[in-house]
Formats: sequence, C-alpha cells, structure tokens
Amino acid sequence: MFVGRKKELKLLSDAYHSGKGELVVLYGRRRIGKSSLVDEFAKDKKNYFKFEAIEGENSRGQIDFFTEILQKQVNDPILESVAFKNWGKVFSYLTENIVNKKSGKKKTLLFFDELQWMAAGRSRLVSLLKYYWDNHWKKKNVMLILCGSVASFMVKKVVRSKALYGRITLEILLRGLNPGEAAVLFKGRRSKEEILKYLLVFGGVPKYLEVIDSGRSFNNNINRMCFAPHGVMTGEVERIFYSQFREVQTYKKIVYLLKEGIFSFNEISRRLNIASGGGLKLYLENLEHAEIIRSFIPFDKGFKSKLRKYALSDEYLYFYFKYIEPNLHIIKDESAAEKLFETLTEKSLDTWLGFAFERYCLKHAGLLARVMGFAGYVLLACPFFGRGDEKFQVDLLYKRSDKVITVCEIKYRGSKIGKEVIPGIERKIALLDIPRGYTVEKALISLYGPDDGLGDSGYFDYDVVLDDIL
Repeated sequence: MFVGRKKELKLLSDAYHSGKGELVVLYGRRRIGKSSLVDEFAKDKKNYFKFEAIEGENSRGQIDFFTEILQKQVNDPILESVAFKNWGKVFSYLTENIVNKKSGKKKTLLFFDELQWMAAGRSRLVSLLKYYWDNHWKKKNVMLILCGSVASFMVKKVVRSKALYGRITLEILLRGLNPGEAAVLFKGRRSKEEILKYLLVFGGVPKYLEVIDSGRSFNNNINRMCFAPHGVMTGEVERIFYSQFREVQTYKKIVYLLKEGIFSFNEISRRLNIASGGGLKLYLENLEHAEIIRSFIPFDKGFKSKLRKYALSDEYLYFYFKYIEPNLHIIKDESAAEKLFETLTEKSLDTWLGFAFERYCLKHAGLLARVMGFAGYVLLACPFFGRGDEKFQVDLLYKRSDKVITVCEIKYRGSKIGKEVIPGIERKIALLDIPRGYTVEKALISLYGPDDGLGDSGYFDYDVVLDDIL
C-alpha cells in the first residue's frame, strides 16, 4: 500500500515533464521507501527501465546481474550469450539499444537502484556515468535516477561528486512518513491512541509499519515483531548499520554514546577519541541524513554555534536500547515465556512513552507549527539546553520572525491536563533569556487537551491534541 510522498512525486513529475535531460539523485536510510517511491512514480511510464544491484557482489557479479535484468526488459537474443567485460561496454549497449532507440518526446527513464552496491564501493562507475551522461544521455531526453542508501558513498561520491558537479538537476533526501501519512497504513482498523504507540516505537519508516498486522493488538504485534527469537525487528539494529555504513564500528560508537545523552561535537570527539576534523563531521552528517541522530543549536545562538548538540533521533533505536538489547539473551531463548513485552516493560512503559512522545513532537515541530498556524514565521524550532547539560531543559520552543517565543508543554497522559502543569512551565520560562522586544506564548501538546479548569483559565495560547497530530 503506497501512501503519502506527494511532494516528492510532484518533484519527480516536474522533472519528467521538463522537456530536457534530468539527472536525479535519490537517497535515504534503508527501509525508507526509495524504490517504492520511484516505482509509484513510474507505474504509468512507458519507457521505464529499472536496474537493481546485489549487496556484497564485486563488479563482475554486478555487471552479470545488470545484464540479466537488462535481458528481461529488452527483446534481444544476443544478451543470452553476451558477457560484457566492463561497465563501459554495458553503458554503450544501453545507449545504442535503449537510449537511442527510445529517444523522442517522451522521456526514457533509467533507474539505478542501490548504486553503492552497483559500484562495488568504487567511484569509477560514477565517472563513467558522468561520461555517458555528458556525451549521450543528457541530449536524448533521458531521466536518470541514481538511488542509494545513506552511506559515505552516496553522499561523498555522488551528491558531492566532482564528476557530477553541476549535473545533478534534482536531489531528494527521502525521510520518514509524517504522522498523518503513517496513520493511513492502518486502514482505520486501530484507534488513534494505538497508532500513536506504534509511531513512538517505529517512527515513520514505511517498511517497519508495513510489517504490523493491523488485525492484531499493539501488544500482540510488539511481542511477535520484537520479543520473539526470530522476530523481524529483533535483529534490525545490526542491519541498520551493516547495510548502510562501511565503517560500521565508528558509527555504532557514536550512536551508543548518544543513547546516554546529548553531546557537542567536541565532546563526541573527545569521548570517542575521533579526530575533530572532516571525518567526524562526515560521520555525523551521514547519521543525520539517515534520521538516526539530530543536531540542535540553542535558540539564542547562531547556526555556527559551538554549542550545537547531537542527540539520538531514531524512535526504534531508543526502544531497542531500553527494552530489547538488555534482554536479548531472554528474547532469543526458544523456551522463553510468551508475552515477554508485557513482562519486561510492565513498570516503565508509560514513562518511556511519555519521553518518546516528547521526542516525537520535537521531530515533527514543523507539522505542529502548521497546526498552530504560525509555520510561516518560524525561524528556529529546537529544545532548550545549556552548555553543560546532558538532557534538554525545555523539549520544544519556537523562535519566530514576528518577535514571539512559543514555549511548548508536551504531555502524554490518558486524560485531560489540569492546572497543575502551570508551575512547571513557569519554571521553564524562567530559564530562558528572552530577547528584548519578544513576547512569550505558551502551547499545550497532549492527547486530549486541557480540562475545563485549565481551558477556562486561558493560560495556554495554543492547544494541540492527538487528532491534530494524526
């Protein structure tokens, strides 16, 4: 079931109808739906040719597999016996037998999926693509889509490639589904409260959400997916790292540090003994592209501030580190009792969901600003923290161009919120150094909104509830 992605589909459609050659780079973390997006976009396109790569194969194996896929899409008996010596021979055949023959008013759409595997980790393939793009494909109304997972190869060798500099006409970093898009996948079969729990555990990663059986309860699905010896999500964390990043151990060290709190660039460098040069910067950028971590700057500092802090952003990693990793020996025991999820989370799940809801709202600050009606004025949406803090003091506030600071109180509670929250948010406001001339407004973000007493008091300027979020 394909949902959402309206913005990305429009970008691809505009490129397709541009009347000129288009070189598109599409990248994002594994499981985020890159291939599904292109397949949806291309489902009614006549001249569509898709080529996938195989993980772990060398160049010879990639060329042979490319040829096999090509044979299925082109009615040419010679491909049954030919063995191309190199990628140059492959692209020459592609040029003569697809690009030149299909050249016309309608674009020829070439989709190279998992490019980093196709290239076997080397940049020579990108250089060849540059040559054929410049000399053959660009002039023939070709739309070439280069797609891959967020890894150093896609960022360094493709997005920032010297060979492709100035040639990429569209770059799409695909991120997770927003809450409303994700909710559609449940087809109206689960309550909004239950859907929110799934999103707090799995985020907006389509492949994770598609594994959920919407005919079963939250507890049933979580036991089946995460707390069973062969659960589909039990080993997902290892796959996240090994399928995306070449220097796996370095990326894991960074993530395992950030599970302990929030840290600055220099603190990460010092604690992990990683030189604070371009290497660490690239590791952190790749993790941000993959939505595994996020960085934040204080609302009263500039974009280049050294007070920028990094924090985990991936919902499932938080859940995994809290409940799955410490209990893997039990989970993988074939004789373990059923309903492990309930047993292992009984005393702490509500508290964990509360923190997860705060993180989720921070991640979707843009959506919340649209709900509250001031998205067009937002200069910065961030948590508040000080130099030595290892956690956020205020989970979400907005600095706005209309001289307003909006401070958000985020509550995950199964009932309406009462006036008892007022002292807490007043303490948070007292922490802030409000710029001269700015007004402070207050927003309540909760499941069911304020009770009559709090509502009648008029204390909050904005009220966002679960229905608004989904």
